[in-house]
Amino acid sequence: MTRIINIFRRNLLKKLIALIVAFFMWVFVMDDQDPAINGSYVVPLTMSNVPYEYLAVCDIKTVQLETRAARSKFVKYDSNAFRVYANLDGLEEGDHQISPQVVMPQGFELIETRPATINVKLDPLIERQMPAEFIVKGSIASDAVITDTRKSMEFVTVVGPKSFVDKVARVYGTVKLSDNSSSFEMQVPMNAVDENDNVISRVRVVPSVITISFDIESGLKKRIIPVVPELSVAEGWEISKITVEPSQMEISGAESVINSIVTLKTVAFTVQTGQRFFKGTLKLVVPEGVNVPEHEVTVSAEVTRKPVMKDNN
Repeated sequence: MTRIINIFRRNLLKKLIALIVAFFMWVFVMDDQDPAINGSYVVPLTMSNVPYEYLAVCDIKTVQLETRAARSKFVKYDSNAFRVYANLDGLEEGDHQISPQVVMPQGFELIETRPATINVKLDPLIERQMPAEFIVKGSIASDAVITDTRKSMEFVTVVGPKSFVDKVARVYGTVKLSDNSSSFEMQVPMNAVDENDNVISRVRVVPSVITISFDIESGLKKRIIPVVPELSVAEGWEISKITVEPSQMEISGAESVINSIVTLKTVAFTVQTGQRFFKGTLKLVVPEGVNVPEHEVTVSAEVTRKPVMKDNN
């Protein structure tokens, strides 16, 4: 043991100097072989501390990080080692400009984030009830008629951020008929659309699928029946010389439906006071399960004052 201590003490100063020189040479070599360089990473942007019952809407999905570190660091770490987030703690409804927060591995220096700030909109989550509508495309078999339709839900609920739910003009599904000659039902996906019929993203329709049933009868029957206009005038006036074009119309449908129909009436219409002659297009009131070649007719009529009865006494 004494011998080992003596060896350590012998030429101690020279040994310390050699050790210091070796250390500085190591630092010099490492700095030369592993220099600090600049590099960039593209990192997904996440939202942190989003307030309850709000949705954070941001068009920026990724942030580019400009960093500086030893070359070996860039070999060791990829973009998965970085985290970029927007802290929304304490914010309220509306638009906000936020500087992204960055978490990096040790040894990295952040030079710049691109973009430096991001726009985030806090949108409250709401729901709204709307009628479930359907668009029918195609037709059933030529010798059949739809006598009744039923849907599992009359109303659906649209759920999502307020600014998107407010854009919903209607909710509908598309039913495609394919020469069906017997009753059937189908599952129809529902879409929330705006006024231009564009599907609105970020909203959810509950339920998303509705069942619609069609009662179909085969053996089409046809009848020709008169068209009756439903015209009225203000008190003190009366209508005369009413004409309808066409005055009769061929209707078709299941026998059980057609047999009970005597006339086809127009929607009720009141002629304006003072209008001496009326001519206009009125829609027909078509019972369910009845097919008609036209849904409108042209109605003409003369409007006159009622004669005033004089008291001869």
